[in-house]
Amino acid sequence: MAVGDLVTRPGHIQYGTFLFGPGTPYQWEDLTGWDDLPDLDSGTVLRPAAHGAYPGDLLAQTRVIGLNGLIIRAPLKEIGAAAGALTSATGPAAGELPLVAWLDDRGPLLVLARVVRRAVPTNGYRVGLSVGGAIEWEATDPRRYDLIEQVATATLPAPERGLVWDTAPAQVLDEDQAAGVGALWRWWTDGDPVLTGDGVGAVTIHPQTAGGELVWTAADSTYGWPVSVGAEVAFTSALAAELGATIVLRWWDASDTYLADATGPAGAERFTATAPAGAAWVQPVVLLPDALPDPVPIGASSLLISVAAGSLTWPLDFGTPGSTGNVSVINGGDAATHPVVEFRGPVERPSLTNVATGDVLEYDMPLAEGDVLTIDTAAGTVTLNATASRLYTVTSRSVPEQSWTLPPGPAQLQFRAAAGDPTASVTVRHRAAYW
Repeated sequence: MAVGDLVTRPGHIQYGTFLFGPGTPYQWEDLTGWDDLPDLDSGTVLRPAAHGAYPGDLLAQTRVIGLNGLIIRAPLKEIGAAAGALTSATGPAAGELPLVAWLDDRGPLLVLARVVRRAVPTNGYRVGLSVGGAIEWEATDPRRYDLIEQVATATLPAPERGLVWDTAPAQVLDEDQAAGVGALWRWWTDGDPVLTGDGVGAVTIHPQTAGGELVWTAADSTYGWPVSVGAEVAFTSALAAELGATIVLRWWDASDTYLADATGPAGAERFTATAPAGAAWVQPVVLLPDALPDPVPIGASSLLISVAAGSLTWPLDFGTPGSTGNVSVINGGDAATHPVVEFRGPVERPSLTNVATGDVLEYDMPLAEGDVLTIDTAAGTVTLNATASRLYTVTSRSVPEQSWTLPPGPAQLQFRAAAGDPTASVTVRHRAAYW
């Protein structure tokens, strides 16, 4: 059962797993000490040679909470069991238990406390009633806390790649088109060359007169593949080398208007050209010089298009997000709260700094992968893997653990280390605290 699970409306008070208030046999009239400021120890010292005093620290004593006007109401045959359940749940205890009270629209708050006094009058047991009872708790930590624990995590600082200004060329032909197989829509001819194949084996071309053109086509554009001005375009064709043909790169603008041809040397298997001003599309063409007696396979081809230097293409690739090593936390209460800090390896000499106060927690020890170093700032303990104390590894930069708190309001924390893996992390757990 989670802390305060039974508290569902104003008037409910839960101690451990025992519930007082509406819907139970245990009603109450007054809760003292809950909203009161605890007694304070003052470090103020009188000035020896002047009026007034030197202000000192104010340190709260324990919070004493009284439940008064306790009424137990049950059927006559059940009053003993109801009273027994109450006395069993409110007996002396070695450790403190969660005490949760919901009094008004502010919602429930929590303290850790134990019973130090209890009164259960028996004068009405004969009619199934006990009136005028009282319970007193003492909370060694006088602060009250939210029920919900806040958890924040950060990893070590790591750079991100940022925008990719990549000019490396990329193959834009699909697998079938690059292999010279598949559906015939991937090519078309200007002149008399006849294409055959259409999904059955290799695609072939049969020029019956000289001067025909074989044009490579894109799936989503009549005018070829998109290109940016200044981009490098390289087209390779086994057919051009085999037939002594000429490779042409044909440029079109954004309005699909023909711009120009860039023509390679006859018989070259590869031709490279730079996209001219105004170019938006490129279309590779092979000019066939002669008629052939028989069909020949188109064969393999490649169309590599680079991104122009100094330009970017959409969608923009910012790379994998990096880490600042910083984490933001908020103590929504009005009192400083003590968090629990967990360092996870692999990391060496981990530290956590409160940027606003300058307070540092730092430990001169390595943590392997899977190791967890837990710092309970309220208890002042430093524990490795929930078993062995490592308080002796604290460095000279560290403040005492019990003085490392989160003041009311937001706080920026910095996770740093002498060395570590990007997967190393810190986790900060805290509850908002109230006076």
